[in-house]
Amino acid sequence: MLRTPRLTLWPLSSEIITRQLTGGPFVLELPAVGRAVFDAHWPSGALGFFPGWAKHPDLISGWVILHAGEAVGTIGPKGPLTGTVEIGYGLRSQNWNQGLASEAARAVTEWLLGLPEVKKVTAETATGNAASARVLEKAGFVEIGRDFSEEDGELRLWARVKIP
Repeated sequence: MLRTPRLTLWPLSSEIITRQLTGGPFVLELPAVGRAVFDAHWPSGALGFFPGWAKHPDLISGWVILHAGEAVGTIGPKGPLTGTVEIGYGLRSQNWNQGLASEAARAVTEWLLGLPEVKKVTAETATGNAASARVLEKAGFVEIGRDFSEEDGELRLWARVKIP
């Protein structure tokens, strides 16, 4: 579990994923956190990934972003925690423009860079997604280049490196 001034980042578990896939909304009592409400709008864009994760619980990594007792999003690494680690995140639309994604991205990035085997944390945003770019800028990332994907089109590439 990670904490920030406004957020609790709770480890994403196969139980949470399975509960959401079998008919959210639901409420969980989380140790050291209390009541957490998972509504029908959670986890926004990540829901499409949940069926694959539910089949392979050993591959699940990441956190539920909790704010004021509600699950408002997800955040986590997209691969092994060595060398360069890419992160991804998403928030319910009703929680956009509140600084919550930046706060979560900063906390996760600092945690990752605190691991001895992680040297750099990266992320990518579609060039048209100015809000997501601002999330990364506020979390201390700098733009390092451009790329292209069939799914999202032109991408901006971002990184934050470990300071020795």
